[in-house]
Amino acid sequence: MLEAIFWLSAILVFWTYLGYPMAMGALAFVRPVPIEPRPRPGAPTVTVVLAVRDEASRLEHRVENLLAQTGLVTASQIVIAYNGCTDNTPLIARSLAQRHPHVEALSSPGEEGKAGALNRGVEAAAGEFIIFADGRQMFAADTIQRLLEPYTDPAVGAVSGRLIIMETDVPAVGGVGTYWKLESWLRDSESRSGSVVGSTGAVHSVRRSLYRDLPPGLILDDVMIPMNVVMQGFRAVRVNSAVAWDVPAPSSGTEFRRKLRTLVGNMQLVRHEPRVLSPKENPLFFRFISHKLLRLVAPLLLITMLVSAIPLNEPFYRSVLGAQLLVYALGFLGLLFPLRALSLPAGFVLLNGAALAALLKRRSDATAIWHGTSTPTPWTAPDTVKITSPAERREAS
Repeated sequence: MLEAIFWLSAILVFWTYLGYPMAMGALAFVRPVPIEPRPRPGAPTVTVVLAVRDEASRLEHRVENLLAQTGLVTASQIVIAYNGCTDNTPLIARSLAQRHPHVEALSSPGEEGKAGALNRGVEAAAGEFIIFADGRQMFAADTIQRLLEPYTDPAVGAVSGRLIIMETDVPAVGGVGTYWKLESWLRDSESRSGSVVGSTGAVHSVRRSLYRDLPPGLILDDVMIPMNVVMQGFRAVRVNSAVAWDVPAPSSGTEFRRKLRTLVGNMQLVRHEPRVLSPKENPLFFRFISHKLLRLVAPLLLITMLVSAIPLNEPFYRSVLGAQLLVYALGFLGLLFPLRALSLPAGFVLLNGAALAALLKRRSDATAIWHGTSTPTPWTAPDTVKITSPAERREAS
């Protein structure tokens, strides 16, 4: 019985972290689903919805970044949607709207959170395509144009870009840089083999006609929006050449809270949209379970592996037990001392610690409060984007 429990847990853990990514990579290689562009009359109209709360220190810099977009397609309208602010964000937003004819400032009730701000922003949008942006990240110069290119295929309903964590002299806390590179590769494989389960929250978009209002207080708008698109019969894809830049979290605690909020959001999303658990209604049912929900229960599976291996007094199980304890020790060490060599176990421990904390929360809305981001000052994104992988080169061409 203990052996059966051990092996069931081990198989599910393997599938979550290695099996599923490998399967998506193989599927993208063997049976890719290409984007099939078709000519369209005229240039597309674009509205950027910039959802912000307590972003006074960098709001103007962020809007300037959006206004400075180059290329054949730029934003014809920028809607600054805000609520629940405790700083001068509303004042600065209104000032920007007065100074720039393409900028509008809108408020919504604070208790509706980011979802309410997005709903209000989309309601005011005049563009055929909606691009969602946050206050912390910065776009590369041609991000909007690159983000719009896949829409020449009428089967594409949502497009997200690529988030790059800027490298610094000190490794990103909690192995976030390494984690995000692996996550980015997985999403790219999902996209090339059909559709992604979730968009990159810092840089994603949707056809205006396919947007459905989000429930107030929803955490994972970047999962709900593409899932709604896919359940309407369209694709949600990812384009590597549409880049947003971000800086690493200032501390392990900050990164832990971000991951905790995301994982709690997975539980909340199931409650708000139970259709995601229906194989008949959700074409991405299998991917959603593998990519999102199994990560949430992975710490319980790891604990089950650990506990069931202890009484199984055989060399193999003792080796597995020792390997687990070693990974956890290296992970905690990596959280205390951010060394590049320890970034992978540190990210693994941080992710599973956040998942365990999410499962232990009594109310899945406990972290639904929308807070301003924690980067205190404006910063500038690099001018160029280095594209290294074959998949990225294909996307950029």
